[in-house]
Amino acid sequence: MTTRRALLRSGLGSLAAIAAGAGVKLYADPALQQVKIVIPQSSVFVLNYMGAKDAGVFAKDGIDLDIDARPFAGFLAGLPSRQCLATTYSGMDAIQKINEGVDWVIIGGGLTVVQDVIVRKDAPFKSPADLRGKKFGVFSTGAGSFKAARASMIDADHIDVVKDTNLQQVAGPALTKLLERGDVDAMINISSLNIAAEAQADKFRVLFSPNDYWKQKTGFPIVWAAPLVAWRSWVDADRTRAQKFAAAVMASFRWLENPQNLQTAVKNHGTLAGVTTPQDVAEYQDWLQHKNMFMTEWDRKSVDAQWQFLELAQRTGILDKVPDEKKYALFVQS
Repeated sequence: MTTRRALLRSGLGSLAAIAAGAGVKLYADPALQQVKIVIPQSSVFVLNYMGAKDAGVFAKDGIDLDIDARPFAGFLAGLPSRQCLATTYSGMDAIQKINEGVDWVIIGGGLTVVQDVIVRKDAPFKSPADLRGKKFGVFSTGAGSFKAARASMIDADHIDVVKDTNLQQVAGPALTKLLERGDVDAMINISSLNIAAEAQADKFRVLFSPNDYWKQKTGFPIVWAAPLVAWRSWVDADRTRAQKFAAAVMASFRWLENPQNLQTAVKNHGTLAGVTTPQDVAEYQDWLQHKNMFMTEWDRKSVDAQWQFLELAQRTGILDKVPDEKKYALFVQS
């Protein structure tokens, strides 16, 4: 007769075999420290974080990365609600929260303002100033990329798209369709969809590039789309962990710059990232290799250029004040 103990042993053995066959970890690797991040769907972060995790980039730095990919609004809520304590986050929004007393710090580079201002190929506009009184679509007015682009256009062309255009906030996939139909005159969309539009040169063109504007002034793109942001208390609790995490994130950006790695990441995670066509992949590869999609430097010169941009944002009324660079930019290399 089969005893209850034998049944229990058999059941546990079967579970172990299933787990082993499926590649499931029954126990966490004690050598790794878990860090949870919240990232936006339909963005390049799906590719660099998930792809680099698959490739062991984070484990190499001792990090067991727990990735929660959400729609954009859910992503924006993740860090403030402490559902994660460090992640790439909307940069201008992070600075505004720091100004309001939230004890966050910037611990590394990240996504630059790849969100160019896009118009239809046949549109008559020659500069952002021509959009005065026109319909301007944006995926989120709270996005760091939009706020940075807004400051850039005020400085470059003396137009504030919030005040001087008919601003419309529309979900990303619908926004591109509205632009194509002519229901909006220009757009700034979430990273993957903006880049996908640029890949369709027969339909769309770039009217203004915030990154190019700032590179002409300082030699660096604008990182305030989404730098690496953390709660100071989390950093202080284990600075070695925080430094290793920051290093691994920078490594994940560099990992994605390899075309072979990009292809692998798209194959495994392209649908979630919103990168689904060969044209999209080609555009991403061009950005990664030539247009500084990510700012992987986090040294004194690059950080100084970013704080100069914050000062511009203050002059243009986007920010009330600029936090102390020495206090809020951590792990800056000499």
